[in-house]
Amino acid sequence: MMYDIFFSYPHADKDEVMPICSALQTEGLDVWIDKTKTKEGESITRSTVEGLAQSKVLLAYYSPNYPRSRACQWELTAAFLAAQHEEGDPRRRIQIIKPKGVHVEIHPVELADALYHRVSVPVTPDEICKIVESVKAHVEGITSVFGDIGALRPAEWYGGRQGTGSNRFVGRLPHMWKIHSGLHESEYPITAGTSASHAPVVRVYGMGGVGKSLLAEEYALRYGAAFPGGVFWLSAFGNDDTKTGMSADEREAAREGQIRQIATTLGITVEGRNPDEIEVALRLELGRREKSFLWVVDDLPSGTDRETFERWLAPHSLGKTLITTRAKEHDALGTLIPLDVLEPEEAYELLTSRRKPRVEGDRGRRRRGADEKEEEFAACDIVEALGCHALAVDVAGAALYDSSSRTPFVTFLEDLADPTDDALEFAADLKWELPTGHEASIASTFLRSIDRLESEGLDFLRLASMLAVAPIPATLISSVFSLVDSLDERSGRRRADLAVSRAEKLSLAERANGDAGAWSVHTLISRTMRFRDPKPERSEELRDAAVRVLTTAFRVNAGDPRDHAALELVVAHARELADGADDLKTADLAGWVARYDLERGEYGLAERLYRREWETRRRVLGKEHPSTLTSIGNLAVTLRAQGELAGARKIQEEVLEICRHVLGNEHPDTLRSMNNLAGTLHAQGELAGARKTQEEVLEMTRRILGSEHPSTLTSMSNLAATLHDQGDLAGARKIQEEEFEITRRILGEEHPSTLASMSNLAATLKAHGDLDGAREIQEEVLEISRRVLGKEHPGTLKLMNNLAAILHEHGDLAGARKIQEEVLEIRRRILGEEHPGTSISAWTLLTILVEIDDPARARTVLENDLLWLLDRDPASLGADQRRIREWVKEAMG
Repeated sequence: MMYDIFFSYPHADKDEVMPICSALQTEGLDVWIDKTKTKEGESITRSTVEGLAQSKVLLAYYSPNYPRSRACQWELTAAFLAAQHEEGDPRRRIQIIKPKGVHVEIHPVELADALYHRVSVPVTPDEICKIVESVKAHVEGITSVFGDIGALRPAEWYGGRQGTGSNRFVGRLPHMWKIHSGLHESEYPITAGTSASHAPVVRVYGMGGVGKSLLAEEYALRYGAAFPGGVFWLSAFGNDDTKTGMSADEREAAREGQIRQIATTLGITVEGRNPDEIEVALRLELGRREKSFLWVVDDLPSGTDRETFERWLAPHSLGKTLITTRAKEHDALGTLIPLDVLEPEEAYELLTSRRKPRVEGDRGRRRRGADEKEEEFAACDIVEALGCHALAVDVAGAALYDSSSRTPFVTFLEDLADPTDDALEFAADLKWELPTGHEASIASTFLRSIDRLESEGLDFLRLASMLAVAPIPATLISSVFSLVDSLDERSGRRRADLAVSRAEKLSLAERANGDAGAWSVHTLISRTMRFRDPKPERSEELRDAAVRVLTTAFRVNAGDPRDHAALELVVAHARELADGADDLKTADLAGWVARYDLERGEYGLAERLYRREWETRRRVLGKEHPSTLTSIGNLAVTLRAQGELAGARKIQEEVLEICRHVLGNEHPDTLRSMNNLAGTLHAQGELAGARKTQEEVLEMTRRILGSEHPSTLTSMSNLAATLHDQGDLAGARKIQEEEFEITRRILGEEHPSTLASMSNLAATLKAHGDLDGAREIQEEVLEISRRVLGKEHPGTLKLMNNLAAILHEHGDLAGARKIQEEVLEIRRRILGEEHPGTSISAWTLLTILVEIDDPARARTVLENDLLWLLDRDPASLGADQRRIREWVKEAMG
């Protein structure tokens, strides 16, 4: 069916609109009109989309209620974009009815000169006749409808936010149209693989708490019609307050994790792919769809360098990137839109959205008088005192709604007029983040709202103030509450639910990503709590409980990469706590987070935390305490993993000497220290010394701990590796087969230790000449490792290297080259250009390239990855790098 008119109007104006609609229909015009109210948060219905598609003209009743209606804004945007796409000038397809006597600014500005029908409220019969005549004459000149606007349907949402919006969002229409213009100021060809830097970028920047994130969300909701490819929401977890927050590596890992989630949602296979491969697959999929999409990056931190900045942008030129940030940086990159405080009228609307400034009579009837006027004046004064700061006004509105005072606005204003000394002091800390001259009032508002919380809500904010600037899982909150107050699981969960509910009621917290599974607290609120905490001893109790809860979680899950998913939501919080104190309990947490990093191959992060743990234990317990020795031993292992063999050996020799002196020659810690030192000796090429130590360790561990103890199995594996490198293949194979059988039986087929055992055995089979058997085992192990550990895990890379060696022996040079090039790229990126593993991969690839006669590529690898070895003192290199250095030296003549 074809309609002449699509009538777009806010349902609050239904009484004014219906007479106009009836008159249009009486004149023979077909009018599509929705008589059912769309509630806030509901999506646009299919009938609305179809009605607009089958209409010639959109007629908008643009009252002050119109721009506040998300449904109306969507209808106008869809019509505007459809008409603009078809004809270039949307004014021909849009007509506006504007009530007289009220001020309402029409957006977008392109419609400022559109045909207006100014009418009284209520509309008079003469005005209705003029509207009908004009609209009918205009419609008769249009023969086509808007058409299939399937591409203009409300957008699908992907990523961490699902577009729920807020029914307290006010104003900002000029900013939304600036965003829209910035994102659509130029159009780009649909070319798969085009660099994201060529796509439009808009950055909204401003002080903390002015509503940047909510503006981005509301824009995506109201203008989703322009993005048929969907809305993709990523959180950068920017940190501008006094917390340490996420490191650059952690933030990059968070970005990659969100990309992975989005790719999975789109049906892209992610298993066995590294982050770069996943992004390539995502870019290709977005290009294949050939639909424009919105890419939102929320809360990009200040100080982001250009390279990092560009990694956050949309992965395809079809994407239009919208960024929120506090920083005005990289002026040349995209359109900058400053976001300041609200306009006074908007701030007043927000303040009074939950409670109006009115006084009730004895019988519940509203009475207009001096009290009510005073309330209205007080509301205006509150807005002025708060500098129209969005977060402060919203918090004040929540406090007013919760107030039991007969004149809440007057009472609240009186409280603001007499700020406490601590509010004034706290305001000085906020002067760079709040409107100048309003710090005291805003600080007082935050403080007074926090004071309204009961014990549960205060405990929640205390906990949030000590954690990272990242969503806090509800499970972490309830676990901490259960531990700190000795509650059972159910009671702890109930107390946590009550706490966040009360904080949310006062606008001091919000559901993260629209999900009750995690909660966010604004950094200004978090800082306020730290400043004003009336019971700092309670905060210490909560902090201690959080450390204990997270330590338990990491102790259970950090050692096995297959369990790391259970830690993803709490890693940032664990790091925050580990960086925030130097007591023994925190040192324990730091050590377990370091173990998590070590297992993932994040050696730099592991080293930093192991050093912190060791320094704390040495200061508190002393240099020779067993826990101190364990910490520094772990640090040495991490140094060895990074190729710092000399530093690792020095530490391990000192540790071993102390262990023998303090604990004795047969103590498990002494044996572990011997094993670690032997591993470093092996890496340095001292195989005889390594073998002697490993044989001694294995004999003692079997006798003291038993044949199936994990330490015994580790000793067996280490000794077998040394025997293999010495050429004792029969001895190596015998030990490996025994160790593999025990490991598989005790730990299971897919445990990382089992995979390592299988790979070691395959290497020995290869050395024996059993290439088929070795290849079969290596391919099986590699498939499991990619699935269980991930494609970039150090263990997986080692297995890839081993498989490439077997393929090389088999004569499959092309297959070996492909694997080695991939391993080299990953190791170079993750471990660095001078890591022993990188050097081994580069040399192995170089030999393959020479063999297949690709001199150009071989020279590139030689110059980029190996020539630096000639500038190093051989004593500073490991055994493998020394051998490679000699080969390079010989090759260079």
